[in-house]
Amino acid sequence: MLDSDYPTQFGDLIQSVRWDIELPMQWQDFFEQRGEVPSYVDDDRSSQRLKVRTHGIAWVERSLPFRSRSTEPIGVYTRDFSRNGTGFLSSFEIFPEENIRIVLPTFWCRLHVRRARRITSKCYEIGAALVSRHDPSLEAFEPVCPAMV
Repeated sequence: MLDSDYPTQFGDLIQSVRWDIELPMQWQDFFEQRGEVPSYVDDDRSSQRLKVRTHGIAWVERSLPFRSRSTEPIGVYTRDFSRNGTGFLSSFEIFPEENIRIVLPTFWCRLHVRRARRITSKCYEIGAALVSRHDPSLEAFEPVCPAMV
């Protein structure tokens, strides 16, 4: 039963959230890119990264004291995954030290934001460390408690 409810709920959310992310013109093939992310000379990452481009739903579960957040879900695009974290795109800046939950078609996870970089006025590249990864379950869709945000 959970297996069929998770995809249904995910699909409904994908259709209902606002997609405000504006990719730069040079990223027209963003969703077609797949494969390894090449490392560079001073890359100190311990795990290989893979390009995985898909739509996801996110909630900010813990924000910073100076920045209140909505408890509504937001649309995000994944960029890459490694054993220890992920990169994704958001239409607004999510600050380092904030915690988020991302629900994807085949699993969901909790992340701790480590970095943010503005790409366009409505496109921010967010890098986050993996806190926990979960198989599909309805727990992924539980509302965020306003006191947490």
